[in-house]
Amino acid sequence: MIGIISGILTAGNMLIIPLFLIFSAAILFLAGVHQIPASDRKFLFRLALGALLIRLLFIVATNSFDTAFIKYIKTSDALYYEYMGRLISDAWHDGRSVLITKANYGYYYWNGFFYYLVGFKPDLIRVLNSIAAVCIGFNVYFISLKLSGAKAAKISFILAAYFPSSILWSSLNLKDSLIIFLITLLVKHNLELMEKFKLGKVIFMSLLMMALVSLRFYAGILLAICITISYVFTATKFLLWQRLIYTVAIFLIAGLAMQQMGYGFLGADYVFNQSIETIGEQHQKGAYGEAAFAGDVTFDSYSDALKYLPVGIFYFLFAPLPWQSIGAIRIIAIPEMIFLYFLYSYFITGAGHLWRAQRGACLFLLLVIIFFGLIYSLGSSNIGGLYRVRLQVIMVAFIIISEGMQRSWALTRLFGRLGKSKSIPD
Repeated sequence: MIGIISGILTAGNMLIIPLFLIFSAAILFLAGVHQIPASDRKFLFRLALGALLIRLLFIVATNSFDTAFIKYIKTSDALYYEYMGRLISDAWHDGRSVLITKANYGYYYWNGFFYYLVGFKPDLIRVLNSIAAVCIGFNVYFISLKLSGAKAAKISFILAAYFPSSILWSSLNLKDSLIIFLITLLVKHNLELMEKFKLGKVIFMSLLMMALVSLRFYAGILLAICITISYVFTATKFLLWQRLIYTVAIFLIAGLAMQQMGYGFLGADYVFNQSIETIGEQHQKGAYGEAAFAGDVTFDSYSDALKYLPVGIFYFLFAPLPWQSIGAIRIIAIPEMIFLYFLYSYFITGAGHLWRAQRGACLFLLLVIIFFGLIYSLGSSNIGGLYRVRLQVIMVAFIIISEGMQRSWALTRLFGRLGKSKSIPD
């Protein structure tokens, strides 16, 4: 309300404050922070504030220092998003219309909207992205709280909010934060839909999918297909005939939503235009620069794809290897990858425990991880690009990893000491 009232009373550069307040309130509400148990509020507030401050300090640092690392990140896709947003904003100010023909047009208009209101201030978008990234932590927190308990929920929040590449990409004018926020929010709502079917929730999820499609069309289509196909197998709390009826409802509503986005019913036009050959073409297009790998691979048949798949999965899980990190990005990539290798063992342990306790939910999470992982394994041929898109899968995997980590002896002692010294219950 403060943001809305101040927005009416202010203009020009002063609009930054009400826009910041309104966006923060909206995304915090979508993340469900008002539903955090009282026992966890103080603990999570401190963690969230710390995660946001780290990102804000990084934004300040990029404007204050001129190091090799800063120069590297300033030449990223962020510059193109800023350019397109400014182009749209200038056109709107001149009374002209702008039509972006690219498939992933949503983020261009997102930049253009804010530049139109407050002028060319890309740092505002970076701050909003940072808030969205912290709220990803709240999404995975609620999922883990539902499936594994309070301790695992706290672990998943810490992993999501403080993962190094998440801090990096969310502190730039890139769309990864919004994409991952929508993916984790949709996963959260689908798990709730598996507990209690509500038609209104299906419609709301379809709207979220449409927003996701505008940002990264194939991610939205893949997730929509994954939810629709898997529901009949994962919603085990309902009888089979109920699951069939509910699946048809999801299929129709989500299908029409994708059709409205121009990709055919449930993205059929896009899906049926894909083949092993088109995936191979995408793979070869991405093989450029120092970070390219397996650029000479061609997919002329399904057997070629199957032969390459183990290599693609290896790169997806382990690249960049310590000696493969390119340029300034190795500052974050090397320690992060070593930490990720350490987390893989907890993923296996957590998947086993979750499969026994919450089989339907575990199956859905594994399907999302495997489905996205396989597609990215085949289509990626650039370590830099893979390093970014893999974060979509890692954030969902943190839910399973936290289930395994909460049984760690070291973490049990750590949380026990925190509980005694700061009265934070497990």
